[in-house]
Amino acid sequence: MIKLVNGTEVNYDEDFDKFFHDLLEAIINESKKTAKLKKEISKESVTERDILLQEIMDNCIYVTHQLFTLYKDNEKLTQFIITGFIFNSVILAALPGDEESSSTGRDNDAGTVH
Repeated sequence: MIKLVNGTEVNYDEDFDKFFHDLLEAIINESKKTAKLKKEISKESVTERDILLQEIMDNCIYVTHQLFTLYKDNEKLTQFIITGFIFNSVILAALPGDEESSSTGRDNDAGTVH
């Protein structure tokens, strides 16, 4: 299990794509919630967007720290997770959404890429 800064837990899943999706979704959603709360109580002129970016970075650092800790106990799982993170990040950056299929009404979700 991976924890976020606010204590939210994301459980490992043998389906890496599901785990990766759940982790990204949790980081984004929980960071948004925290940023909104911090903006409401902040007396500073920092934008909610800047607070959100800081929250996302803090969660990424926190998750990375946990992966290094996990590495000590389960090297293979950690290597698998990090490889999956890099692979999915490259795929997301290199293969933008298929605009043609979304405009023709075809299902854009072809399933697992790898």
